[in-house]
Amino acid sequence: MSLEDRITRLEHREAIKQLRAEYCYRVDARDWDGYAELFTADAHLDFGPVGTFDGRDEVRHFVEHVVGEEHPFLAHMIHNPIIEVDGESGTGRWYFEVPCTFADGSAGWIQGQYHDVYELVGDTWRFAEMVADFNYFAEYDEGWAEIVGDD
Repeated sequence: MSLEDRITRLEHREAIKQLRAEYCYRVDARDWDGYAELFTADAHLDFGPVGTFDGRDEVRHFVEHVVGEEHPFLAHMIHNPIIEVDGESGTGRWYFEVPCTFADGSAGWIQGQYHDVYELVGDTWRFAEMVADFNYFAEYDEGWAEIVGDD
C-alpha cells in the first residue's frame, strides 16, 4: 500500500471517529435535525428491544420521540473503536456508556456496543447502518451487577 493510500485511510478513519463523536454530542444536545443529517437517506437503525428504524425520517422521529422523550438527560461516552475502511465504505465497533435520566425522573446507566456501517457520501462519511447491542439499562442506585450476572 502506498504512502498516499495509507494517509487517505488514516484520514477516513479520523473522519469516522469525528462522525461518531458528532453523533454523541448531537443526541445529547437534543439537536434532532443535526443528528438525522449524520445518516444516509436510506439508513437502517436496529436498537434491539427499542425498535428498528429505516430512512432518515424514521431515524429523526426515533431520536426525538423515543430517545428524547424517554431520556431528558444523556451523556454518551464511547470507547475502544475498531474501524475498518474499504474505499467508500467502512465498518466500526464501539463500546458505549451513557449516564442518563429516565422519563420517570430516576437516574440510570445504559451500556453496550455499537456496530456501524459507514458510507462516504460525496466527501462526507455517514452512518448507513447502526446496530446497538445493549448489555444493560440499569437504575443508578441499584447498579448493574444483578443484570449482567456472574456469566
